[in-house]
Amino acid sequence: MRHHTPVRTPRLLAAAAALAAGTLALAGCAAPASPDSGAAGSGTAAADLAPVTFALDWAPNTNHIGVYVAEAEGYFADAGLDVEILPYGSTSASQLVSAGEADFGIGGQSGVQMARTAGLDVISVYRITQTDTGRLVVLGDREDLQRPRDLDGLVFGGFGAPLFGALASSTIQGDGGKGEFEEVVLDTGAYEALSQGRIDFTLSVATWEDLQMEIDGHPYRAWRYQDFGVPEQQSTGIISSDAYLAEHPEDARAFVQAVARGYEFAVEHPEKAADILIAANPDTLGTATELVHRSAQLMAEDGYLRSTGREIGAVDPAAWDAFGAFLFEGGFLNDAEGTPLTSEPDWSTYYTDELR
Repeated sequence: MRHHTPVRTPRLLAAAAALAAGTLALAGCAAPASPDSGAAGSGTAAADLAPVTFALDWAPNTNHIGVYVAEAEGYFADAGLDVEILPYGSTSASQLVSAGEADFGIGGQSGVQMARTAGLDVISVYRITQTDTGRLVVLGDREDLQRPRDLDGLVFGGFGAPLFGALASSTIQGDGGKGEFEEVVLDTGAYEALSQGRIDFTLSVATWEDLQMEIDGHPYRAWRYQDFGVPEQQSTGIISSDAYLAEHPEDARAFVQAVARGYEFAVEHPEKAADILIAANPDTLGTATELVHRSAQLMAEDGYLRSTGREIGAVDPAAWDAFGAFLFEGGFLNDAEGTPLTSEPDWSTYYTDELR
């Protein structure tokens, strides 16, 4: 696998901020495949492999596990691809993909729905998490906060995008509350702000941050948005662009199918997949082995990576329609000129299920 310094480009459009699928304050890049990986024995000369670039949305974590497995196990080489992972920088994966500076990248459902509406050339080609990994959380020892409606009138630690506050408000309203609170933008880690009493609640990622807090002995009390009426969404996925798919249809299909093999491996062998992810990123994950292993196991067992009754990586059209309506009715969708949409898009044009 090749290494790369992230490209810094100006923002192309004032697209709405995409939901972060995993928040990890680390930095790093991919390591070479292990000596016993399938890549070494594929029989394909490196010069004959088609170059493909893939942009991360944050430092390596278990949302990316199938990509690292596909590299280490030789699935990319078997597919005739030389995949370069672009480490996270100041430019989002959606912007890199839209600008043609990355062929693929991490991009969840709501992020695609907002970015494509705003004029970015992005399309969902693979769904990593089949359900929403986001949670509304408070400290576990806050006995006064037993239900979402208890959060009315308190302080919410947000992240600068209106959608985050809307998820919190809608969850509270779904529990019978008013959904009214003070919002501040976090400038530190969520747990630090919570433990210092500067905020009362925030949002987290069940498959990563919540586990880290448990490991550290500071568990959250967490509520799933969908238990209180917020529509389901496939919160983490892989994106490409219409331009790339038109110009490189065979490479695109080969990449998505190799990635699907990687995530299938992660479902069937979560412990081995976790070891592969750590080995590829020793500087960032070498001290987080328990977190990575617990996260990989959770994602494999709780239906995050593979949903019953749906092939791995497949789209859930009902989720795209329902959450798309939530975004439209909430006023979160603007066109390329920044003008709010007056009619809801055809969400079936925002994804493809033809490459798997």
